[in-house]
Amino acid sequence: MENIEEIVNSGSTRFIISALVFIGAVIIVIFLYRYLVKRLNKRAAKTESQVDNFVVDMLKMPILFLLLWIMLKIYTKTSFFDTQYQHLIDHAMEILLIITIGWIVIKGIRILFYYLERKVKEEAKTGLEAQSSVTKFSIFERIIISLIAVITVAICLMTFDQIRSVGISLLTSAGILTAVAGLAAQKSLSSIMAGIQIAITQPIKLNYVVVIEGQNGTVEEINTTYVVVKIWDKRRLILPINYFLENPIENWTRNSSDLLGSVFLYVDFLMPIEPLRTHLQEIISNNPLWDKTVANINVTNMREDSMELRILLSSPDSGKSADLQFYVREEMIKFIQQNYPQYFVKRKVLEFQNNESPLAENGFPQNNKSNHE
Repeated sequence: MENIEEIVNSGSTRFIISALVFIGAVIIVIFLYRYLVKRLNKRAAKTESQVDNFVVDMLKMPILFLLLWIMLKIYTKTSFFDTQYQHLIDHAMEILLIITIGWIVIKGIRILFYYLERKVKEEAKTGLEAQSSVTKFSIFERIIISLIAVITVAICLMTFDQIRSVGISLLTSAGILTAVAGLAAQKSLSSIMAGIQIAITQPIKLNYVVVIEGQNGTVEEINTTYVVVKIWDKRRLILPINYFLENPIENWTRNSSDLLGSVFLYVDFLMPIEPLRTHLQEIISNNPLWDKTVANINVTNMREDSMELRILLSSPDSGKSADLQFYVREEMIKFIQQNYPQYFVKRKVLEFQNNESPLAENGFPQNNKSNHE
């Protein structure tokens, strides 16, 4: 009997029993938590708003981590209270708590900005107004999350006495430290300030159609230090955010997304214009790519052997404008082929024998001899 009591009261046995109890409690809490999350997801799915779905998805892991931290804290206090590792365990638990709180705060910031973005999209009168607000929210959200992450890491490091003493000693030479840090982080700080300036002035916004370095694309991402532009062939052009403040860019959707597209035709001088104008109205009158604003044909230039016709077309956005231009160009060429094929521009090439010297229009013979003869 005494041996059994000694075994039960021994430290190793108590540690094993407490560990088994802790593991069993963790398994039970995880199963109960998963069941609760499923119930919340089903409840959120029944509502029209997507905010509650986003909240559940964002907070399910940080809250579970916090619950496990509480259980681990209780376990270490009951199992390691009289060991030499108690100080190290308490320090590790303190760091885990700081990280967990920082994680929850970051998730809360994401939930807040998600709610604001959805609210703005619902209340905005036009898509451009929504893009303007979403661009601001996106940049400020990333800046705030970056600051919270830096503060969280800094607080974790300050829990170490050695680092805290180093920090105090560095404060005595704050002037030198500030100068060195400023030089080292000059580009990073300028990029962050450029991101803030873009968020306020907004020369570009999400989903803007821009032309950069001869590439036509759509602004897909705006981060604190770089911008991702999706090119028409699905490539991505990644540019530093300073580029948009230091270089001229062609913006097709600054104030509105509607655009004018042009199609050029080159035909003979005898080609009648009115049939082309009539056919143009016929092919685009019911076309959804046309916004029913501008559609005309004008003679814009003359060449030695042809005249230039410009077809001007309006569309609600750049993508539809390109498709409309392709469609109209094909239909007009088909119309000329079927009805006026003789008025396509033709070039006549006269071939002569090596010894022939045909007369030019001015009546003088042309010299066909090569320069080396």
